[in-house]
Amino acid sequence: MQRTLLLAAALPLILAGCASAPLAGAALDEVRIESRGADPGGDACSDFGLTAAQARYFLARSMVVTAAQQRAGWDVLPCYVRGTARSASGLWRWEIRAGGTATLETPAGDMELRACTGCETVLGRPSGKARQP
Repeated sequence: MQRTLLLAAALPLILAGCASAPLAGAALDEVRIESRGADPGGDACSDFGLTAAQARYFLARSMVVTAAQQRAGWDVLPCYVRGTARSASGLWRWEIRAGGTATLETPAGDMELRACTGCETVLGRPSGKARQP
């Protein structure tokens, strides 16, 4: 009985943590979409978009990768969504691409390359094989 009550009390906290899961020590809040677009040749990108919740999901699950890992393991597609997020350390700028890749600028101005395995549902494409860096 106590276990059931503890689980019932903890479940909202667990789910809240999933909605704004941290990036290497920094929980991102106030995720905002600023623009969407495509690089030249991205004529098929008109239907690619993300909500703030989808961007938060992606950012929480993405991992830092090298440029070589990103090229080898993910499709770097021309479709993108850009936005910002806040953490205790300041303003983060991000760009998420339809192929599961992203760039993230830290409040200090450093750039991270990121990629997400398992984010196909928020990117609006069917699941393929799991990609590993």
